[in-house]
This record gives sequence, structure tokens and C-alpha cells, in this order.
Amino acid sequence: MSSEEERMNRLIAESRMLESTFNELTNRQGMLERMLIESRSSLDTIKGIASASTDEVLVPVGAGVLLRGSPPKADKVLVSIGANVVVEKTKEDAEKMLEGRAKVIEENIITLLSQRNQIAQRLESDRRTLQAFIDRQEAEQQPPQGQPR
Repeated sequence: MSSEEERMNRLIAESRMLESTFNELTNRQGMLERMLIESRSSLDTIKGIASASTDEVLVPVGAGVLLRGSPPKADKVLVSIGANVVVEKTKEDAEKMLEGRAKVIEENIITLLSQRNQIAQRLESDRRTLQAFIDRQEAEQQPPQGQPR
């Protein structure tokens, strides 16, 4: 096997690894985007309940079913801090905490996007290199024009 063929085999292996990494980053990005939506939704809910002046709220319980209820008090909020640990926070502290979480998630998404872009550029470069190798191989196998195959 020539050194160029070995290089192409390494490029193919690298491309497969990069594609796998790219897909993993895409999955992580999707998960982070869902977490961001959930954090923002929670923040909006806390703010909305605190400022609501209604006697009744609708509570979704799943499968399109809603229950009527009285609005909960939002002066104190229970917030998960991880590892199945929940702490009680004031509404203001909970809002700050959720805003901080959202900011960290946004920063992580930006980092993942940057990594995905770098990998995509490298993949494209590898693909161009591989295509050039294939084109050269095909050209070498073609008989000169005017001669039968």
C-alpha cells in the first residue's frame, strides 16, 4: 500500500470519528436547547404567577387534561440544585438562579456551536482531499484518449 493510500485510509478513519463527534455535539446541543427552554419557561411562570391577579389557574396534568386550581403562592419557590436536592428560595433568588442557569446554558450552546463549526470545516476539508484522491485514481485508470479500453 502506498503512503498516499495510507494517508487516505487515515483520512477516512478521521472523517468517521469527526462525524461521530459532530453527531454527539448535535445531540448535546439539542439537550441544552431543551434545558434552556425549560429554564426560561420556569422563569416566565414564576414571574407570571407572582404578578397574576386571578382567582383561578389551569394546571396541566398530561394528555391534554387541565385541572382548575387557585394560584399558588410564589413568594417562596422550591428549586432543584441537583442530585435530587431541593432548596427553598425566595421568588427573587429563584429568578436570579434561573437567569444564571439560562446564561450558563446559552454559553454552553455557543461553545458547542463553535466546536461543531470547527468539526464541519475539518470534515469538509477531509472530503475535498479524499475526492481529489479519488479523482486522481480514476484519471490514472483511464486510458489516454483515442485508445480503446
